Parts: sequence; C-alpha cells; structure tokens
Amino acid sequence: MPTDMSLPFFRSVTNRTGRRSMKRMPRTVGVALLGVWAAAQTASADAVQWPCPVKPVESCFRHHGRLSSQNGIALTIWLVGTTRRVGLANDLADLPAFIQKYLVITSADHSYVFGDFEMCPTGPDTPGHLREVCVASAERLVIQNLQRSTPPFRLLPTWPRSVVVDREK
Repeated sequence: MPTDMSLPFFRSVTNRTGRRSMKRMPRTVGVALLGVWAAAQTASADAVQWPCPVKPVESCFRHHGRLSSQNGIALTIWLVGTTRRVGLANDLADLPAFIQKYLVITSADHSYVFGDFEMCPTGPDTPGHLREVCVASAERLVIQNLQRSTPPFRLLPTWPRSVVVDREK
C-alpha cells in the first residue's frame, strides 16, 4: 500500500471493518478547481472585446489572421494559411482606441495587425466573393509596421499574463 506522501490527493482511512482504503481529500480538489477557474478567468479577461454593428447570421469562429487597412474595402482580414480574405463590418471608429492608430493609412504607424480574431459572419458565404464578418474579439495581437523597418512587437494588453511573464524571464 502506498504511503500518504506518495499520493498527495489521497489519504489512507481505516473503515469500520478494519480495512484500509484510500479517500480523496475534498480540500485539495476544491483548491485545484479554484486554480482552474482562476486560470480560465485570466485567459478570458485578456481578449479585447469589439462592438459588432450587425447581427451575425452564423455562429462565430476564431482564426489567426492579418488585419489591414487599404483603399476600397477599408478593413480586411487575411485568414493565415489560406488564400481567403474577409471584409470587416466594423468601422475604424468602433475599434479599440489603442489599435486605431495602426490602421490609419496616412499615419507613420500604419501597420499590419496579426492576431487571433473571433469573427462572426454577417452575410452568406458565396464562392468567389469577399465575405463580410464582424470581429467580436481579438487577442495575442502583434504589430508589423509597414513604413519603417522596425521589428514586429506585441500589444501587451491583448496577451495572456502568463505568456508575457514567461517570455520576460
């Protein structure tokens, strides 16, 4: 029979018949569940919420992409790993303030914004046509400047705290 030291989540108990059995310690389970809940809250708090001006027609999906601004269709996201681009129903003025300056074409900070975007389709998916979506949230954003030859950098408010702390060590 293993000792109590080898199994931290169990304790040895003798029942009425004199037989020893292993029982789970409820405090440790509670502490473990609390830790999982706290980690989930931290991860969900890091996603940047964006207002969606149009009601979605399908369920939302998450995809890694590159947000860019240009003439014509103002904002598009290239879905990394595909040849597909989607147009944004979100207006530049509706986006979070800390990201707007990177999407103004005439700005010296004009950049590509890479990240994990949660997109909600606002129109049907027609082959050969640009699909319109609205971005509900974004996280793990990285800025790549188009005007200067500076290295890409992270927008730290959009990164989970644990990843940022691990990288800084």
